[in-house]
Amino acid sequence: MIFDSLHNADSYFTENWWQDTLAYIRSATASLNDGVHPVRMDAIVARVHTGQTRPASEAVLESHLAYVDVHVVLDGRETIAVWPADRLQIRTPYNDKQDVMFYDPPANEGTRLTLSPGFFAIFFPQDAHMTQLMDRGPVTIKKLVMKISVGLVGNVPRER
Repeated sequence: MIFDSLHNADSYFTENWWQDTLAYIRSATASLNDGVHPVRMDAIVARVHTGQTRPASEAVLESHLAYVDVHVVLDGRETIAVWPADRLQIRTPYNDKQDVMFYDPPANEGTRLTLSPGFFAIFFPQDAHMTQLMDRGPVTIKKLVMKISVGLVGNVPRER
């Protein structure tokens, strides 16, 4: 997992996939239409979603094997909880068509971060994450999730 300001984003990777991802993120605004926006065919895809933050009891805990997620809030504020996927009990086995597996939420809170405009978080296959959690109360957020093929990223663990 990586969590940082977009001002520091250039220091993480030098490859073209990261430059393409950052260019899209930096051009994105809250007026972007919800839906799926291909950036580089299926290798880099932008997913835009407007939704409500919620309590953890209403959220799902998930991870992905085929794509690395880069989360950016365009408007609003959300909390995200993160756990090492290999320490969790799988609720729903991996679905390769949807690139997702779900877990039973553990008793401990996990690592929490608050995502607001100007920041980003990267979740690798080993990072199970629970998103759209309330920070101070329910709010509407506009969110961009960049899906980056693990084939572009390189040496990323894919087994679970």
